[in-house]
Amino acid sequence: MINRNGSNKFIDANIFLEILLDDENADRCSIFFKGLINGDFKAITSDFIIYTCVLKIERKLNSKKVMRKFISSIKSMKGLTIVRPSIKVMYNSTKIGEKYNLDFDDSLIVSVMMEYGVDEIVSFDKHFDKVEMIKRVEP
Repeated sequence: MINRNGSNKFIDANIFLEILLDDENADRCSIFFKGLINGDFKAITSDFIIYTCVLKIERKLNSKKVMRKFISSIKSMKGLTIVRPSIKVMYNSTKIGEKYNLDFDDSLIVSVMMEYGVDEIVSFDKHFDKVEMIKRVEP
């Protein structure tokens, strides 16, 4: 269930990918996801974030097994809601991209956040810091 009063967090692709690719922040991200799974907080992400992660797994690891494991783990995260951006949200993202000089993926994230009343993004991408209506946090 999405709480439209801003108490949800949006999870960026790099948080999932840190664990999947066993990068330097994998432990921090694992602890973050344990909090989500334990019900400490609720979060949303979008279907295009999931696609991004699956494509990255395919390119970097070339492993259908890891893809299945990732998709299965997403399905089991009870505190995570996956949303699909509407055409309106995509259209608004082009305005956000112009205003904040963000690429389409990042402006689409901000537009989704605005649509669902989410004001906090969990991400390692510092370029979200220039968008004053959201707060970027790291795990």
